[in-house]
Amino acid sequence: MMAVASALFAMLVFVAVPPLGAEEVKIVGRDFAFDAPAVLRAGMTTFVFENPGELRHEMIIARLRHDVTEQQIKDAHQAGIPLRKQMEQFGDGEILGILLARPRQNSAGKLLVELVSGRTYLIICQIEDPQGIPRHNVLGMYRTFKVE
Repeated sequence: MMAVASALFAMLVFVAVPPLGAEEVKIVGRDFAFDAPAVLRAGMTTFVFENPGELRHEMIIARLRHDVTEQQIKDAHQAGIPLRKQMEQFGDGEILGILLARPRQNSAGKLLVELVSGRTYLIICQIEDPQGIPRHNVLGMYRTFKVE
């Protein structure tokens, strides 16, 4: 019984404490735009998400294929292409993570991601509000960043 309790405690400490040396990056999700760095350093990165806006937002992070341009991403969002189709077309693997934040709040958790040098990543909010507002990415709530 003591061994099980020790193992559970070790898992909780591992999850709760970010790795040493992980850079923390704050992403701000305003109503229909992200404030985020254009370039980040490679390595373990802890993302935090702040929402000062009037609406609920999410921050989805995905790695893009090498040959994808920012113009292709812009065109896809303006055309209203759903995230699943965008990931089939432009993504390099699965979505890396999601953080949610209610209006005027921070996300309850953080997201730890291993950023790869030379790659481009997409940050996107796909939420569609019940008031009839289009998906937030169609209104401009997406951004890319490069990793060096």
